[in-house]
Amino acid sequence: CPVDPSRNRAADGISFHSHIITPREVTSGFKGGSLSPRNIIQLNARNTVQDHRLDGDRMLLYRNRIRAHDITHEVQHLNTESGRRKLDCMAAVHRLEAKKNEKEADVTGLKPAARLSRDHQPSKDYSKEEGIANMLSQAITTQHLLYASLGSAEYMEFVLKNPFNVPQTVTIHTDDSELSVITDTEEWRYFKALTKTSTPLEENMFHVEEGAPGPRVYLRPKESVHIPLKYQSFRCNNTIAVQGPSFLPTDKGSQMAKRNLSNIINAKIIKVTFRAEDGKPMAICQVNVEPTPHVVDQTFRLYHPELCFLKKAIRLPPWQDSTAEDPDSWTQNSVRCSDPNIICQTRMLVPGEPQDVYLKVPGSPSPHIKMFFVMVFTDKWMVAPSQIWQVYVHFLERVDISCVTGQRTCQSLVLRGRQAVRKIKCFSSHSKEIEVDPAGVFVLPPAAVQELQLRVQPWQAGSRFLYVNAVDMDQQRLVAAWLLCLNVHRPILSKAFEVSVPVANGRGSSRKMTYTNPYTSTRTFLLRSDHPDLLQFREDKFQISGGESHTIGLRFAPSQSPGLAEILVYVNNLEEKTEETFCVKVNYS
Repeated sequence: CPVDPSRNRAADGISFHSHIITPREVTSGFKGGSLSPRNIIQLNARNTVQDHRLDGDRMLLYRNRIRAHDITHEVQHLNTESGRRKLDCMAAVHRLEAKKNEKEADVTGLKPAARLSRDHQPSKDYSKEEGIANMLSQAITTQHLLYASLGSAEYMEFVLKNPFNVPQTVTIHTDDSELSVITDTEEWRYFKALTKTSTPLEENMFHVEEGAPGPRVYLRPKESVHIPLKYQSFRCNNTIAVQGPSFLPTDKGSQMAKRNLSNIINAKIIKVTFRAEDGKPMAICQVNVEPTPHVVDQTFRLYHPELCFLKKAIRLPPWQDSTAEDPDSWTQNSVRCSDPNIICQTRMLVPGEPQDVYLKVPGSPSPHIKMFFVMVFTDKWMVAPSQIWQVYVHFLERVDISCVTGQRTCQSLVLRGRQAVRKIKCFSSHSKEIEVDPAGVFVLPPAAVQELQLRVQPWQAGSRFLYVNAVDMDQQRLVAAWLLCLNVHRPILSKAFEVSVPVANGRGSSRKMTYTNPYTSTRTFLLRSDHPDLLQFREDKFQISGGESHTIGLRFAPSQSPGLAEILVYVNNLEEKTEETFCVKVNYS
């Protein structure tokens, strides 16, 4: 919908990026009644609503440049009428609930008084002392909303005041390690300069003891200090969303499901408790962390055999610190991983040389896909990552195949059915070198065994990795995956020829060669080449009688630049087994 600029909200003027957390004054108290958890929750909700309403009223007054003592009596009367109207609505709801309780009492045979006494029996897990402690805890709790991103540090300062008339040594305790107190003076000064926070800084303000629940700070009577806090999370939800259309819940829309899946960082509530010398809380700061998406600079997909450790080194470019006084100084990079089970580290061996990020990932069974993030930091205090990598590791079932170039090699794979009937189709990473039988969609019954025939015909010698995936076509999910480790050898050459082709004549060149059938019976042969873009045959298939010869026509494509090319010509039978191999060296001059 188009945005109406004339309609502004009261919260538009509130700065959500303020780094100073000031405890709010209590705007409402306890007016008597039951201390049940339900009443306490309603009281907290009423205090929160009233607090937000006062914030909105103050913001509107600020926008209109009206002071608090300039409010007319009619406006205050209007707010009173609104409150009365809400109380009347609540009274009506209570009367409706009372009528329902009377009907239920008539059905169960209990009198209303007996039912009322039964419903208001004290709970075993709740006491009056706990209710009072909960209310007092809520009264000294200050909430702060924080929008956090993966790997980025969020800085904030909590204004802590000693309400007593005697000095206090306050212990700071957080229930989550991702929210910590900045005790290093240099780091504190760096964050204050980064966020442009003009608050006092005191060196050596905190006293840290080994084994203590947290740092300690000394406060004089009625003294207020700023406690620097830092939230930084390197962990996130590393699970991969289920593929296919069946992951959407039936009772929610697609937009809601996509929004929930995009929250890689889980929302959480962290409490920072400031305890006095007697161990009782003096103040509580509740930080509500809301996730925000982050930018992915690089994406890596790695394929590895199942149940084996993956060891990988990724090279970093040399980063030069632009803020350093020495132009020859280089930055010491740091890395963090979102998965604590993965070893991720880097080190600079020689200054000025590129650094390598070393990864060691534990293996998983096929066809599991492991996803994680790697954060690269170039600053000393790791405030924000300069790059974020998203790494996918596909664990596949390994199949070793030894073959010869130009010749077809067959390999069998076994696909086992699961609980339900599936429609499966196989896909290969190199369709010109791998053929899968069956090639189309086939039905895989439950607990059945399906044999897959692979026909591999590579054209380049050396060690290579190819992939074959079996996909459920209805659910669009990966059922099985294989990693084909090819060890390809060069064939034995029967003859070698040298051909000169003129450059830039636009017509190419034609040659002829003779092949003799070594068998006594009539055979059919196929002609193959490892460079079909440079060499074409007059006929790809020919048949000759036993002991007779056949002339093979060769057509070389023209070239625009001089050079030397080596082309292999394979004479195969109908089963794609190589009978003879010829090497043709083409000199473009």
